[in-house]
Amino acid sequence: MRRRTRFAVLAAIVGMSISVFGVVPSDADTGSNSSWCTTHDKVAIIGTSADTGYGTTGYPADGETYEQTAYGWTFRFGESLHAQWGTTVQNYSHNGALAADYLPGGRWPTTTGAVADITTQQPDLVIIDVGGNEFNAQVSPTTFVNNLTTLVNDVKAARPGVTILMSIYAELLWAPNPWASTENYTWDQYATQIYNTAVSEGVALVDMRQYIPSAGDPNQPNPSPWTSDNIHLNDAGNLAEYGAFWGWTSSIASIC
Repeated sequence: MRRRTRFAVLAAIVGMSISVFGVVPSDADTGSNSSWCTTHDKVAIIGTSADTGYGTTGYPADGETYEQTAYGWTFRFGESLHAQWGTTVQNYSHNGALAADYLPGGRWPTTTGAVADITTQQPDLVIIDVGGNEFNAQVSPTTFVNNLTTLVNDVKAARPGVTILMSIYAELLWAPNPWASTENYTWDQYATQIYNTAVSEGVALVDMRQYIPSAGDPNQPNPSPWTSDNIHLNDAGNLAEYGAFWGWTSSIASIC
C-alpha cells in the first residue's frame, strides 16, 4: 500500500469515535487544580505489553520492557510531550504484567518498584493501562478490580493530588493459552471493572474500544490494527493509541 493511502487509513482508525477522548468521570481531578494543569514536567506509565512497544516494528524478540520503537505509541507520546513541554516520561510497563505485579509480591523489580519510584519522582500525570493480561489468564474480575483499586490508591498515596488517566484496551480476541484453557469471563466484564474503578476513584478514563475495532470483528480496516495473535496492536494500532492518549493529554492541558 502506498504511504499516502496507508496514513489515510490510520487517520480513519484514529477518528472512529466522535466522542471526546473517552470518558472522564465528573469528579475526576482534571480541572484547574489538577497536577497536570499545574506543571507538565513528568509523566509515568504503568502498563503491559500494550505500552512497551511490543508488536511494533523494531521491538526485539527477547524484549520484556519498554523499547523505543518508531511506531510504539508510548515512544511517540513521549516525543510529543518532550517537544511540547520538555516533559520526561518514566515507563514501568512490562510484557505480561498484571495489576498485581505492581503491588508487593509482584513478579519483577521494574513493576514492584514502580510506586516507590513514583514517590521519589512525583510525576504530574500517571497513566494506568492494565487488564488485558487478567482477561487472557482469566483472572477473576473481582480479584482484578481489588488489585486495580489498590494500585490506584497506592499511586494516589505516593503522589498526592496526581492526575491519573486510566485506559480500557481495545477488545482483544481470547484463545486457549498456557494460563487459561477455558474462557469464563468476557473482555466486557474487565472493561466494566476498569470503568467502575475510574468513576469510584474520580480519575479520568480513555476507552480504546472507541478508536480500534475488536480483534474478532471480521470487517477490519486495511491495514488491520492487530498483530496475527489478535492480542497485540501493530504499528497501525499503536498510532491509533497514540492519537487517543495524546489527544486527551494535550486537550486537558489546553483548557486548564
